[in-house]
Amino acid sequence: MGGLFLHTPTPVALGSVVELLFDLKNGEIRARAIVRHCNPGRGMGVQFMQMQPADRARLSQFLTNCSAEGDQDLGTSPSIRSRIASIKHSQAQAQAASDAPKTQDAVQFEREMNERLEVARKGTYYQLLGVAPDGPAQQIRTAFYEIARKFHPDYHMDRASWMNPLKELMAAATTAYKVLSDEDKRATYDSQLASSGAYQLRRARTASQENIETCMLRANEYLRAKNFVGSIVWLRKCVDIAPHDPQYRALLARSLGTVPRYRDEAIDQFERAVQLDPLNVNVIFQFAELYEEMQMPLRARDLYGKILEINPLHVKARERLAEVKAGAEK
Repeated sequence: MGGLFLHTPTPVALGSVVELLFDLKNGEIRARAIVRHCNPGRGMGVQFMQMQPADRARLSQFLTNCSAEGDQDLGTSPSIRSRIASIKHSQAQAQAASDAPKTQDAVQFEREMNERLEVARKGTYYQLLGVAPDGPAQQIRTAFYEIARKFHPDYHMDRASWMNPLKELMAAATTAYKVLSDEDKRATYDSQLASSGAYQLRRARTASQENIETCMLRANEYLRAKNFVGSIVWLRKCVDIAPHDPQYRALLARSLGTVPRYRDEAIDQFERAVQLDPLNVNVIFQFAELYEEMQMPLRARDLYGKILEINPLHVKARERLAEVKAGAEK
């Protein structure tokens, strides 16, 4: 159950990250996966990146039951046929709901959706994501996920009339995110904007950016010298300037963790960094290592397990989890 091959005549591009929803009789299963193999006209192979262990077990049991029924083509099994009928019924209900009178919240959401879609059609990627042209990569990532949480079609299945606009909007936002999160693609895109003369990027640095770069420069000097007390001073300033950037909190937590009297604060900073970026396995791994150094193996075990839920193929997390479990047994 590291992944599945999904039959579809229109597979998405190799390397795309997709959100999956398995609508089984005993409830929904959600997962995040990356496309590892494409066969146009036939389907795509996806590798799970994030799925709860209980959901993974339920999905595995469902497929096992289908296999036990003797149907090689799951699309012809009685359980799947009945589910297709149920889905069609749900679609009819969704259409009826979409035709129902709209609440004030629905009207406001639809207006915001159309405004954002207009920006997607006529504006820049920066305007679509709502970030400055000199915004850092983490800000771009955060902006994209905020749009996905609000406008992803999966969250609005009861409004059939919204499906096409939402799909168009999410496709545009995904393209914008892929371009702006890649340094080379972003540089090419900026050049195209500059040459068109339609938009002024204004990449001049603000005082806060210059200040935070100075703080990081000084912090790195102390880190290279392994003077963690000194690096703590400058990393605290970075966190004060950019409190919503998990990168600086994680770096501060690592330095704090080297000083025993600061380890409670290190835990707090790691927890905040994980809240800001819950899928960053590097930060979670460093957090787990701190718990091991503090002789708290049960908490470390939970974090290594969390990493494997996000990425089941994370070798180091699997090795550390095995060692922690072996130590607990001894």
